[in-house]
Amino acid sequence: MRELLFAWRDTAETVAADQWRRFFETGRFEKNLSANQEAAVAPIREAKRRIGAARVQMVRYQVVGTLQSFMANRQNDFRRIVEASSLDDTTKHQLHTINKRQAWFRRDAVAMKDGTVVPAETQKLARRIMRHVLSQHRRPLFARCNMVMDQRQAVLGRATQAGAFDYWFRLGTLDRRKIDVPLRSYPYHDARQGDRCKTVQINADRDGALSVGVVTDVTESFRQSRTTYQPLRDAIAVDFGLSTLVATDEGDLMGRNFIDHLAKLDRRIDKIARVRQRAGFRVRSERYDKAVQQLRGYIKTEINRVLKRLARLKRPETLIVERLDFSHPDLSKRMNRIIRRCGRAVFRQKLQDLEERFGVETVEVNAAYSSQQCSSCGFTSRDNRPGRATFRCGRCGHTSHADVDAARSLRVRRSDSGLRDPRRSRRQVLAELQRRGLYAASSGQRRAGQVRRSAQQGWSGKPPTAGFHPPGPAESALRDATATSGRA
Repeated sequence: MRELLFAWRDTAETVAADQWRRFFETGRFEKNLSANQEAAVAPIREAKRRIGAARVQMVRYQVVGTLQSFMANRQNDFRRIVEASSLDDTTKHQLHTINKRQAWFRRDAVAMKDGTVVPAETQKLARRIMRHVLSQHRRPLFARCNMVMDQRQAVLGRATQAGAFDYWFRLGTLDRRKIDVPLRSYPYHDARQGDRCKTVQINADRDGALSVGVVTDVTESFRQSRTTYQPLRDAIAVDFGLSTLVATDEGDLMGRNFIDHLAKLDRRIDKIARVRQRAGFRVRSERYDKAVQQLRGYIKTEINRVLKRLARLKRPETLIVERLDFSHPDLSKRMNRIIRRCGRAVFRQKLQDLEERFGVETVEVNAAYSSQQCSSCGFTSRDNRPGRATFRCGRCGHTSHADVDAARSLRVRRSDSGLRDPRRSRRQVLAELQRRGLYAASSGQRRAGQVRRSAQQGWSGKPPTAGFHPPGPAESALRDATATSGRA
């Protein structure tokens, strides 16, 4: 089975390279290829000889599905760039047409609905925009992909006589034999709603352990859940963090002990790493990997639990969220890196699950300076946060829990065209706040800026205003000189 998995991954990389070539030449991925088209590509011809034509077809379906999903996300990025540009309406409309048809790299002319042909300059601009978008994202990698096989090569059946396991899994090997693998189920699989498909997925985890997953068609199940889901409110804003996992604009605080358990796991992982480093060994070990796996499992379980509870209790139609960036000053660099990689993926997966299962849409807004901004008057300053969990506005005196006020600021930004765009940088958001007169530097920033200005002007030690008065106009200098001579 492992030999087949390695051959599958090699074939997937070969097929992906061929599909990208076809995409840039014809403007689309080609899921169905004739035997002559496959024979014209030497690496594909070699892959068919190695694993068989049926498996190559399954690999191609898997690869093309992944690449199409990747390009659908890039299609959204293209649309956002065009909408935020200063191009004229006609050019924008032509670019949107090219984007809708995914014709960024088409060689032939693109026609609009009214029959007019998109100018060559606009098509060239579309190619430039899409190349820029692609340069900002890493393409999908297939060196560690899993196998997705249909009933031509993998058959799953119930074990009717055996009592130690629940299923039999029959798999075809590279040497044209059939092997039967016993499988044991678990409660989540048995309770999962939907129709079991005849497609299975063979997964390999980081330790090399193999597992078999059954693809479930949840279309009908999710359709029924979306029909029965009745929202109680239009939208709810959510601020994600580590001290408090989730805070809402309605004052709810969920996952308050999240950081405490993370700190405990951090100390355990850091201790294992330090002991191995002192002994001259590499950090990765069976014990270290087990501790990291336990951390990832806790993060996934807690995030899923909190978001599921939020959807069940609040039942919103829309979730207003920020661009996720998990980090905490009390945790080690290693822990912050693990949390960023794992936490983002888990949150996105659960938000996507809520949208598919209940129809809860997600709106992402820019979170820059939202933790320092007053949700009541909009005044922004670092001095508004005297404590980690405390918010006190220096202008209007509004007080609140810091995470709750940040969630309320996110809700306000949803309708603020100048601050809501998540693609705007922190510098752009700061400039917009300063333009509106809503930003004030903190006392520490003002002192630091004063010292920097003093150093730039050649002063050292105390700032120029301490014990020194710059000369005024000429007449004032004469008065000062007269008064000095009179005292003498």
